[in-house]
Amino acid sequence: MKFRMRAATVTVGTALAVWGLGAPAQAATPTVNGSVQIQGTIQCAPESKTYTVKSKPAPVRSGPSNKAAQIDVVYPGNKVRSYFHCVNESNIFICIGSCKVDESGVRGRWVFRGHVS
Repeated sequence: MKFRMRAATVTVGTALAVWGLGAPAQAATPTVNGSVQIQGTIQCAPESKTYTVKSKPAPVRSGPSNKAAQIDVVYPGNKVRSYFHCVNESNIFICIGSCKVDESGVRGRWVFRGHVS
């Protein structure tokens, strides 16, 4: 395994551990089929979980960043399904719809992981 790939795997694993998330072994190891994608400082992996929005409305963003445009809101008590999670500047965002994470870019409808449980 190349050093850069190993370093990316360790970085993703460390960020997930800090946030209390467990990463399955196949998502933690970069492979040719793109289980972990690195876009500059953004590191993403597939995920298949259902979350519930916490006690205040969660903004839905056009990208995995607090600086991305807010395009919608999800209200408390609603359930959302995540398809990818991305670590961006030590913040974790989950993609809840129209997800695309590959070599050409990261797109979709993203919610900050801290707004759901």
